[in-house]
Amino acid sequence: MPDTKSKVLSYLEENSGKFSSGETIAAELGISRNSVWKAIESLRRDGFQIEAASRRGYSLSGKADKISLSEIKKYLPASINSDLISVYNSLESTNKTAKSEASFDAPHGTVIIASEQTGGIGKKRHVFASPKGGIYMSIVLRPDHFPVEDYKQITSFCAQSVCKAIKMLTDLSPTISETNDIYLGDKKICGILSEASYEFDTEEIQYVIVGIGIHFNSELSDFPAMIRKTVGTLFAKGEETTTKNELIAKILELILV
Repeated sequence: MPDTKSKVLSYLEENSGKFSSGETIAAELGISRNSVWKAIESLRRDGFQIEAASRRGYSLSGKADKISLSEIKKYLPASINSDLISVYNSLESTNKTAKSEASFDAPHGTVIIASEQTGGIGKKRHVFASPKGGIYMSIVLRPDHFPVEDYKQITSFCAQSVCKAIKMLTDLSPTISETNDIYLGDKKICGILSEASYEFDTEEIQYVIVGIGIHFNSELSDFPAMIRKTVGTLFAKGEETTTKNELIAKILELILV
């Protein structure tokens, strides 16, 4: 269930370009005016540009560079159930959260997204640097709905889907390495980690979690010094030609539809 801040943000986005009073927002959302005010202040701290005018109320004057479920939904095809998508500011690991959800029977197409990870994991349990400015998401895939016949090709398929999404939305042409990492020139901009759960007795696959970490417009100074020469970002800040939300939606469309 969306929290108060998410509800207020969704309302402002849906009414973008016009002012709505705190009283109106409170009545529409079934919350108190004080809750509206607190949500507005929190959204401003997150970077959203929200104007306030006496007797007119609040208006979202611009979108921050922030992942938002309400924005992702605008670009999703109707066949994808947005109720299965959860967005967080920060998580230890989206794969870890997705595995926990999957172990409690989260359905195919469950998606966990975070703006940063504090304990991101890459291949061979290596640390995957996940500073702010990235897209970190994990998708639960169930056997009856695998996008490829051979589950061993899922990672490759998802890497191809990420590249295709980037090419569709930008003029960039990323490439895929032998390990299914994604590069822009000679800089790694994306890592993909797939993890499977098996039934012990039958060795049947219960689910696969696909973790996708994209360095969208992170500051290079936020990466560990030892990898700054090899890591890259999809965009430099201020030079983005698409949004995180649109790219997330396109990737999900190519993998899940």
